[in-house]
Amino acid sequence: MIPDQPTPNNSAELTRRTTGSAAWLILVRLASKGIDFVSLLVLAKLLTPADFGVIAIAMTLVLMIEAVFELPVSQVLVSMPVVTKGHIDTAFTLSALRGIALAAMLWILAIPFASFYQDPRLALLIGILSLAPVMRGMISPKMSFFVKRLDFRRELVLDIGNKIVTLILSSWAAWLFRDYRALIVGIIVSPLTVVVLSYAFAPYRPRFSLGNWSDFSGFVGWTTLSQFLSALNWQCDRLLLGRFVTRAELGNYSLANDLSFIPEQALIKPIVRPLLSAFSLIGDDLDRLRSAYQKASSSILAVGLPLMLGLSLLADPAVHFILGSKWIAAIPTLKWLSLTLIPPLFISPFPSLAMAKGRFDLILRQTASDSASKIPLMAIGALFFGIPGAIGARAISSLITATFALYYISKIIHEPITRQLFSIWRIVLSGLVLVVVLLALRPLLDGESGLMLGVRLLAVSLLGLASYSVSLLVLWALVGRPAGFEQLVLGRMTALLPTRAAAH
Repeated sequence: MIPDQPTPNNSAELTRRTTGSAAWLILVRLASKGIDFVSLLVLAKLLTPADFGVIAIAMTLVLMIEAVFELPVSQVLVSMPVVTKGHIDTAFTLSALRGIALAAMLWILAIPFASFYQDPRLALLIGILSLAPVMRGMISPKMSFFVKRLDFRRELVLDIGNKIVTLILSSWAAWLFRDYRALIVGIIVSPLTVVVLSYAFAPYRPRFSLGNWSDFSGFVGWTTLSQFLSALNWQCDRLLLGRFVTRAELGNYSLANDLSFIPEQALIKPIVRPLLSAFSLIGDDLDRLRSAYQKASSSILAVGLPLMLGLSLLADPAVHFILGSKWIAAIPTLKWLSLTLIPPLFISPFPSLAMAKGRFDLILRQTASDSASKIPLMAIGALFFGIPGAIGARAISSLITATFALYYISKIIHEPITRQLFSIWRIVLSGLVLVVVLLALRPLLDGESGLMLGVRLLAVSLLGLASYSVSLLVLWALVGRPAGFEQLVLGRMTALLPTRAAAH
């Protein structure tokens, strides 16, 4: 048995750890995405949209294959009440074999893939990039112990250290090569740094063994189809656009897509991650589960909505100030892609809720509904309308997927869809106030450039955020506290879920 694996044994302890883990996760994501953003700015200044485009196509295949054959061995270790040395060795073996198999598969597909896109460079690129999943499969499996204890401090150091090393080396490569090879350096260096740091934090002597395979096989089996569909949903836009638009156009789309996801990755994901533990604590008490879900959902929307609206409305001056005139073509894409990410905010806690209740079938159904709408729409949109068609396909499919998820949520917590939507009316109304204020202040940014544009952009952003916050506070005072607002104000997005459960 592996020692030193204490887990929370009461609600007060779980509350404390959930609060701490949420804070660490948000800190990790903010710092990590801040470094990613700096790296993106440096590379965008030194490279061209075409450079980003060719790497985007190659990485589409790598990420799809890697996601389809994902083995959630870390999650299995976290979920086990007792973890033995045999479990650790089996987890390492499965991850390592998966990485090697993925590299072999990518080498086999590299030449046909390059031929399909009529770009010979892709074959060698894919072969080099296949090293990334191999290295990710070598990460120390003992890192899962820290997740099991809701201790994310080492994850902070590991992630930040990785990002800093990647930033330095990829920036040096960009200055030296001035082409897409700099992006390759960053993609390869990142997992290598993570592997090295993981063994520094969680020492482990690798040993190949499949003696405990039976403890992993059941968990791995049900996720395969869901992962396959998720991978297609995730990469189908770039996969299709790479065939129908130029490399420069795809590079602009790829950069805009990465920028639009920064708020979600930096703030929303850290809030969502501890929710599985919080929902599981509540158990079968339907009233408390319903209340907890509403609080979590409204809090996530309250944080994400102003960020997505602001990014859409201020995309033009932001791109001019941050990236320069070379990336002007990415502005319309960034505006509309940011808006397509709003519907998913309404249902962000759904996977955690479904897993806590053992309804894995609903996660698969929701993923399948996303595939059934997004892939055909994306194929038609990309073929006939290019990037605008792809954006339209994403918008329609995100609305369809959110609708299905709201229905599945109603089946779990017995809360009608209309009531789910009505519960967040204060946030939506405050978002409209933000839109009005930003549109009114937008002319102040016209004709400006350089430092003055940056100063005015910051001032307009802060005024918009202030109007949104004041609107929420006024509505709170006039009609009562909205669900989840206390978490938003106090910065305890998920910590109150177990607290409320204990209070009952």
